[in-house]
Amino acid sequence: MRKSPVLFKQHIGWHFYKHWVTQGKRKPLETGAEETLKRRGIRVFQPDDVLKEKRVFERVEVIGYKDVPVPLDHTHPDWHDRALMSYKDHNVLLEGLNQAKIVTNSIEIETNLPEKIKISELPKDVDKISKYIIFNSHLFDAEQKKLPIIKDPSRPAWNFPRTYGITQDRRNKLITQKFLNLIESISDGQVVKKRYIFEDLPFSFPFERNDSLVQLECCRNVILSSIKPLSPISNESTDNYDLPDISPIDPLITFNKEHIYKINDIYPIKSTVKASHPHTIIIHFDKEFVKNLYEEEVTEQQIFGRSLLKTFTVAASYARQRYGKDVKKLPEPITLQCVHTDGHFFHLGVFQLNSLDLQSTSTKNIWYQTSLQYLFDSCKYVSGKPVLEGYNNQIIRQLHSLYNNV
Repeated sequence: MRKSPVLFKQHIGWHFYKHWVTQGKRKPLETGAEETLKRRGIRVFQPDDVLKEKRVFERVEVIGYKDVPVPLDHTHPDWHDRALMSYKDHNVLLEGLNQAKIVTNSIEIETNLPEKIKISELPKDVDKISKYIIFNSHLFDAEQKKLPIIKDPSRPAWNFPRTYGITQDRRNKLITQKFLNLIESISDGQVVKKRYIFEDLPFSFPFERNDSLVQLECCRNVILSSIKPLSPISNESTDNYDLPDISPIDPLITFNKEHIYKINDIYPIKSTVKASHPHTIIIHFDKEFVKNLYEEEVTEQQIFGRSLLKTFTVAASYARQRYGKDVKKLPEPITLQCVHTDGHFFHLGVFQLNSLDLQSTSTKNIWYQTSLQYLFDSCKYVSGKPVLEGYNNQIIRQLHSLYNNV
């Protein structure tokens, strides 16, 4: 290429920068001036000693926007030397239902809902609406959030692409609210007026068991209350029924052992509220939140045990508010219904609390439950179309019967 006058032009800024780089590498020459001044007793200062002002900074305690975290040791204001065995929303029991029966002193007379609860037929369009609710809560909702990481036990090192969609918490809330709205629309208006709905209320029930301090807590639920308490479901004697035997396993295994805690005896709905009596508790299940201590999958028996413990917590805390904190054998049994779901499976139960003396061998509490039922087999898009397969129409009928039970 022929050189032109343009290629001979120089960039003055570039040359100026390179000149500073070159000059910056030069070493100052020793002139002997410093040695001469020292011999004459003249003090020599470094440039920084003269040019830079020395400032002494005082430490000032500034009140920030948040408090300094309190150490989680014996200096914590809520520290207790006696350990607390606690059960919370994210816990499951190692032995599941059998362990829950021992802790709550409960027996299971038969595996089904009580005969008192009659499953009635519903209008023909209920199933159509129910299917639309399933589509709406599993496919049609507009929420698009990052879903949990997909894991394949057979390929633990394989990284699946991240998926976006409706979160489990959102699904639970949608299907619960819409099913309640559907049931209310087809129920008698006089019954609906007697029902109140509360969400995310904290319940807590502390008690002593074999020299151990235990506290059951639950919060992430929907509580359906009623103006009048539910009537008892069984008058059968419980003397001849025995509790399960899980020895040598301790009944309090997999409970949380804590030294920093507060003892709370809480039933959050005040007795002055018109509908203060618990009717049905709806428990949400999220496998990313509810886990075993050792990362195994939650089993059916552990789901059953979680249903019983949470139902017992609500019923027992209500019993103390109604009959006093020192009550043991209740003047009248307390009945509470339970619905445990993740939007796909449904587990229904009915609990009758007869006594808060959890060491009694005569008077025991009674638990009825169904098997683990699935609302559908699959709900997904096939070739761009929403497809629902294996719809179980008995679940909405069971929920309707529980809602209308008095």
